[in-house]
Amino acid sequence: MRSISVLTTLALILVAGFAFATETPTVQGEYIEARSASVYVGACHYGAEFVEGGKEATLVWNIQHGNWNDVSLDGLTVVAVVSAKSNLAIDTETRKSVLYMDLSTTAEQRTALRDLLTTKHADVLGEVVTTQKATIEFAKEGTKYDVTVGEVLTLSANRYPCANCTQPHQIWYEPLTAIQNAIVGKSEVYHYKDSHLPVTWQQGGTANNVFVGSFSM
Repeated sequence: MRSISVLTTLALILVAGFAFATETPTVQGEYIEARSASVYVGACHYGAEFVEGGKEATLVWNIQHGNWNDVSLDGLTVVAVVSAKSNLAIDTETRKSVLYMDLSTTAEQRTALRDLLTTKHADVLGEVVTTQKATIEFAKEGTKYDVTVGEVLTLSANRYPCANCTQPHQIWYEPLTAIQNAIVGKSEVYHYKDSHLPVTWQQGGTANNVFVGSFSM
């Protein structure tokens, strides 16, 4: 009887372990990240930007489906603007961020979104200074993406047609968060200004400063 009990216990542990290993992610969707330095560029350009640039980034999660803490997040878009005193590639100590959530979200959804991001990406966001409500627009047509957050942020980006359309040895950065099917893109319009962070920028011209992909968390 004892041997049967031991075998039964082992079988239950294996089944539970398999179920955990194959558990599907809670929240999934599309991800866009725009940096204040070119991520795909020649070596000289990269070196010139690295010391004084790359201190800011915009992270956009367009949630297609999922829930967190039993709260549905289907169809919501949340935006984080992150800044640090040095290039984000090396500075994880001084990061500060602002989270932006759409006016249509409920208080319950905003609480769930903040908890989701601070649980999954605390190291990326650093100190979350505030969570703000704003009208968020997310549009995608082919390879083109347009994101606006009220009057504070505008981002228009166009990704490269495929991952093999770029030269890997000239991609100097990785996305700040783990994403799938990452492809480099270029921003055509990118500006931000808000009183909650001591940074502001208005990009002139295009820059290869964007990552696009899908996320699961």
